[in-house]
Amino acid sequence: MAIAAHCDDIELKFAGTMLKYHENFDYDIVYVMSTNNMSGNWSEVIQGDRAGTAPMPPWIAERETTRVSDSLLRHQVPWYYEIQQRKAEAANAARDFFGTEPIHLDYAQRHYWDRTLKLVDLRYGAPAPDCYDSTVPTIMTACDDPAQIARVATLILDQNPEVILTHPAVDYTFEHTGTTLLVKKAFVEAQKAGYDGSLVCAIAPWMEMGRFFERWDTFIDIGGFLEKKREAIGTHACQMPYPERLDLFDPFAGQISGCACAEPYTVVCLSETRTGALTEEFANNHRYCNENWMQMFFSPESAEIFQAFRDQYQRRNG
Repeated sequence: MAIAAHCDDIELKFAGTMLKYHENFDYDIVYVMSTNNMSGNWSEVIQGDRAGTAPMPPWIAERETTRVSDSLLRHQVPWYYEIQQRKAEAANAARDFFGTEPIHLDYAQRHYWDRTLKLVDLRYGAPAPDCYDSTVPTIMTACDDPAQIARVATLILDQNPEVILTHPAVDYTFEHTGTTLLVKKAFVEAQKAGYDGSLVCAIAPWMEMGRFFERWDTFIDIGGFLEKKREAIGTHACQMPYPERLDLFDPFAGQISGCACAEPYTVVCLSETRTGALTEEFANNHRYCNENWMQMFFSPESAEIFQAFRDQYQRRNG
């Protein structure tokens, strides 16, 4: 089970792991998004190989368009068009790459663009969009609502996954962190009801929160799946117009972890009673990280690898 905040987060953080275990080990995938995806912008490539991957329908009149380059337009549209496009892309990715359908928890994001293209923050006195039930907390506070914790715990118990993958505990937006807190509390409630699976969190390299949060204590070797991961990310074309240009950390994590390419994670809980190939790889690599912690994260070689990732990111992004 992968639980992430937004359309494309699942592919960015977990796609290599999911592809490997779905294709090589016949794992079923439970694909869950916590927010309703009502906020964001709509990128449209108009030239080159990616042209037409997220076309803006000509009948959508409520939009503001910025020409980013000769080949890329960026549109701002009201929340109801944004939701439709992003959920359609998520359905395509879930079906085509993981043989499943998305489960949407539909917690409202922290803001949205209204019918006049005004940005509305969901704060005291803000008008709620039509798509949102104002009696339900947003993703910003769902982690403090016992009813929502119970709802996600029930989902975990019903699906009974061997492993749950979710966001880092510290990330660049609280929509991610709020999702992690909600999942962690629901995980504990599910455990009380007999659930015996595992919970691991992705990491967020270079979030400028200190080197501690860039380290991991387990990983999945995703050698051979990086390009297919990029393809899966590219399905979310309105958000990821050029997946081939993304600065994925996976090859650098692989160098530090002793393999070609890796998705790194931190362990919240590894089950000692439930076995399976995925749990076993997490456990084996958890032992490897513990035994090689100093070399992985405090050696001159690892410092050079982290710096190489930073240099690549700065060259491409300024």
